[in-house]
Amino acid sequence: MITATESDSGPRFLPVGRRLSRRGRDLERFINLWRLGVVGLIGVGIVVARLVGVPLGAEASMLEVAVGAMLAFGLALQFYLGWRPWEGWLPLLVVAVDIIAITALLVACVAADRSIVATNSQLFFFYYVFIIVATGLRADRQLSRLVAWALPVSYALVVFLAVAWRQVQVTAQPDPLYGDFRWELQAIRVLALAIFALMITFDVGLVATDQAEARTDPLTGVYNRRFLEEFLGREIIRARRGHQPLSILLLDLDGFKAFNDQHGHLAGDQTLAAVALALRDAVRATDIVARFGGDEFVVVLPNTPGESARRIARDLAQTVPKPLRFSVGIGCLGQDVLTSADLIAIADAGLMQAKQTGAGLALMKP
Repeated sequence: MITATESDSGPRFLPVGRRLSRRGRDLERFINLWRLGVVGLIGVGIVVARLVGVPLGAEASMLEVAVGAMLAFGLALQFYLGWRPWEGWLPLLVVAVDIIAITALLVACVAADRSIVATNSQLFFFYYVFIIVATGLRADRQLSRLVAWALPVSYALVVFLAVAWRQVQVTAQPDPLYGDFRWELQAIRVLALAIFALMITFDVGLVATDQAEARTDPLTGVYNRRFLEEFLGREIIRARRGHQPLSILLLDLDGFKAFNDQHGHLAGDQTLAAVALALRDAVRATDIVARFGGDEFVVVLPNTPGESARRIARDLAQTVPKPLRFSVGIGCLGQDVLTSADLIAIADAGLMQAKQTGAGLALMKP
């Protein structure tokens, strides 16, 4: 019997979806505080230089505008992160703004005929390093790849413009503050950016591999319970935000204990792995299969109402080898379902009902 119910059970304290959202938000706020600190120190340095009468070049005005814009962006981001829900696309936007901002500032220095500032300023180069370090903290493979090629290309473009357009390497005397243009220094800077970015990318790749192993059940190769709870928490938030249906199937292998006793645990393990592979091959690309524990599996069906979930359950019930069979409980996202635990509890209640009645397929309404 396949049963679907809804529950009015209350939320747990800090469910997985909210913990993940809070972690991403808090990390981005931490990085942004450092951004504000770095930009703020630059701004203080400019103000102090103005007050004591230190002569500043033509780049000072552009730097003041850039500092003001970055401070405004950082403060706006900090308030946004404090008041708005976390969005997964936000780090990509912030990294893009950082890269575009530093590139635009250096190109502006070249345009103002202060190319030596763009090529020799250690402060501006430090901001490149800050972007790399911040990307490493985020541990996002897509962002690390973007930074790995974008930063060296950005700086190489600035050097090319300074040389080809402003002939920065041909100067009568060194700049009193920034010195003279040296090819070996520029080559080292581009190479250093590429090496640092590749190191971060490699490290993020290792972290991603470790995470993949940590979220996979070693026996069956499908996702484990920990990842299931994290994924389901995110899907519940996404489904509620988009007003979309969400269903899960909780499948239990009937007769598995007797199968183990008759054929041995090695054969039982091989059967579990075969069943998991069959389930994974039978579901859609947007669905996930996870081992819930023992001989129980969960299939998450995004954007799937209860009736469609029942049809899918019928099809999946045919994947199990005889003499085993599946009992299946269906949990559907409802008004009172707030956490992954609520949704799993609904499916578990349906599974118990299916085992007790043994009456085939049925959809129980709340």
